[in-house]
Amino acid sequence: MRLFIAIELPASFKNEVARIQKEVKQLSSGGRFVPKENFHITLHFIGESQNLVEAAEAMAEAVRGIRPFELHLGKYSALEKGSRGSTSVLKVLGDMEELRAMYESLESALSDRGFSRERKQFTPHITLGRSVELDDISAGELERLSPNASMQVRGITLFESVREGSRMVYTPLHRERF
Repeated sequence: MRLFIAIELPASFKNEVARIQKEVKQLSSGGRFVPKENFHITLHFIGESQNLVEAAEAMAEAVRGIRPFELHLGKYSALEKGSRGSTSVLKVLGDMEELRAMYESLESALSDRGFSRERKQFTPHITLGRSVELDDISAGELERLSPNASMQVRGITLFESVREGSRMVYTPLHRERF
């Protein structure tokens, strides 16, 4: 099973992300865009694993002592710019102290159970598309957009990721609330 742990997004949040994604699509000359139902904030990509019990235990440990917190959408950004375009994202802002505390606790709890730690620095974001091709003027226009959505985070979710044809389907396997 291909697994990852993420923060699910409410419909209103996804709608605003989709609005911004539509602008990116209109200004781009190509890319692979994430379906609206797959928008999320990744906390940890586990990869191939059958260790569902250990992952759920790590999630329970990670949220112990965490209180609900607020996040909102930040500005458009492009990550990993290369010859085949870049990854288009919306930054996530809000109660970063609580989010980072939960993230660090999750990393530690997963590591204690034999899962590898994330190698990249944690940069909370929502991916809009990959290999997105924008010229500098279009990218500048997108950076001026002002997304308007906020949400109360009250839990994290373990997802399975399965390829069905050309699409990825994310299925929630376990939710841990706080």
